[in-house]
Amino acid sequence: MTATDRIAAPQWRFDHLNLHGRADGAALARLFGRVMGLQPGHRPPFPFPGQWWYRGDEAWLHLVQPAPARDDSVRLGHIAFRTDEPAAALLERVRAAGLEHEVAVVPQQGEVQVFVPLPGGLVIELDAPADPAFAGDGGYRSALARRSV
Repeated sequence: MTATDRIAAPQWRFDHLNLHGRADGAALARLFGRVMGLQPGHRPPFPFPGQWWYRGDEAWLHLVQPAPARDDSVRLGHIAFRTDEPAAALLERVRAAGLEHEVAVVPQQGEVQVFVPLPGGLVIELDAPADPAFAGDGGYRSALARRSV
């Protein structure tokens, strides 16, 4: 990688961890609330149940609650990273890399999510700022957002 490549590279930061499991477990509340200091908060109207846990203004943990729950276990869903790069440019880079992917738009917020499944089952979510070109019909469609490892 040249110095020019490093300057042109988009900025990335950790966004959230997505877990799948039962939210009625007291252990989750004790760990994320009492130990880590996260607070439950606003969650966009996704078409599946869940909770978001916040550190200040940032939703660090997204918990998807399968209905009905398969068992009491908690599984990793995905790890998300956020970029300042426009969604169209991000998608161009993902496609150029030849990566399988799925695109979704967060209801009411418009943020663009690009889900990239990796070998072994782990899914990486790449989030980009809202883009009117990806507005769609307001429905949320993502099979990978609901998949757990």
